[in-house]
Amino acid sequence: MLNTQSRRQREFEQREKLFLDTARNIIRQEGISALTMDKIAEQTEYAKGTVYKHFSCKEDILCGLCLDSLGLMYEMFQQSLTWEGNSREKIICIGVGYQLYTQHFPEEFDLLIAARTNNIREKASPERLERMDQVDTLVMNAIRAVIQLAIQSGDLTLKQGTRIDDLCLGLWAMSFGMLVLDSARDLITGLELSETNALLLNQMSCLLDGYQWHPLSTEYDYHTTYKNTFQHLEKLLAKD
Repeated sequence: MLNTQSRRQREFEQREKLFLDTARNIIRQEGISALTMDKIAEQTEYAKGTVYKHFSCKEDILCGLCLDSLGLMYEMFQQSLTWEGNSREKIICIGVGYQLYTQHFPEEFDLLIAARTNNIREKASPERLERMDQVDTLVMNAIRAVIQLAIQSGDLTLKQGTRIDDLCLGLWAMSFGMLVLDSARDLITGLELSETNALLLNQMSCLLDGYQWHPLSTEYDYHTTYKNTFQHLEKLLAKD
């Protein structure tokens, strides 16, 4: 009985992966608006009822894709934490990991944005949303861990009334906004922008210096840190 259950579970997981991979390919080729339960059933040669056994609706599939995307991001952040350096170098490495994630997985990055809208979340299954929130927390915990390390080591002292999560949001908002706008820099007129790596490092340095996260950018060569962490994570991605 145990072997039968294990086999059935494996088959269920393999079928669900097939549905998600098919949905991802449809979105890449035709866009999110082209994704339907009928099209997934047709392309995988399964009955539509079988697709519904895995996903309650199209929006639930999008959240499933978002869950996969969050998993990829979490892996990138975990790899970033393997970098040996001071606390500020580690947070820079996470920023580099986020940058590489958006560059290597642009479709997944777009899905993360789409799946966070109320229109999709209101229709997705509660179970899928709960799993998304759990992985989301793991991603944020990676950032929190570095900030806590900085505080414990004396590299950072937050002002009274400032929470660790305030800094988390600031780092996230700055990185997210910069990467979204940088990906569309060809459409931005009237601005003469620096090269992507220099642009991101300079903006991150301004934010971290503002928080007095030591060593400050005037005291340490973070350009070398950025270059080395970029190469470090690129090699890890190449192995995968």
